[in-house]
Amino acid sequence: MNPQTIAIIALVVNLVVGIVFCFFGNRWLKAIVAVYGFVLGFLVANSVLPMFTSISDLATILISLGIGVIGALLFVFFLYAGVFFIGFGAGVLLCLLIIDVFGLNVLDWYIYVPTVIIGCILGALTLNKRRIFLSIFTAYIGASALAIFVYSLVNGIDAQILTSYSDPAKMFGIYSSTEYLIALAVLFVAGLVIQLTLTSAKKDKKT
Repeated sequence: MNPQTIAIIALVVNLVVGIVFCFFGNRWLKAIVAVYGFVLGFLVANSVLPMFTSISDLATILISLGIGVIGALLFVFFLYAGVFFIGFGAGVLLCLLIIDVFGLNVLDWYIYVPTVIIGCILGALTLNKRRIFLSIFTAYIGASALAIFVYSLVNGIDAQILTSYSDPAKMFGIYSSTEYLIALAVLFVAGLVIQLTLTSAKKDKKT
């Protein structure tokens, strides 16, 4: 399959995942957890397989899709683990932004420890205060995916970034771009407001 075609598919996935997470994260919990598990499994497999194997791009994509499906099933079956990892993932994204702001090297070993600690703290908060933190973190994760979509529309589709994530300099260059940051801020606020409004209305109906 043409790398550009795969990149377009990845961009569409970013759009769909971004919309679901950003605006419906606290409303469709099982669907969100399933999507999160799928995306996490797919990205990990798609990043790791090329490092240790010499299989074709198509085989890598197919295997990654299979691992993504397994990830989705596991996260739905172990729902609380899925909710925890939503908070954990938001913590990792937050750390990536901080790393970029201070010009740190994400590949340095001492970056990993605080990143994992922050991820675990935010994961625990997501479990204990699910409504507010799940809304915040899913809105943030969804806004980030949508911001990458906006960045790609403005600057052109980069197949290497969208499918392999093999160039850290380019990947983190996105996070510091004006297009990404503006889209992230606007979409995060919009998603959070919509989610809290929807869940508040649902809560009022129950009472």
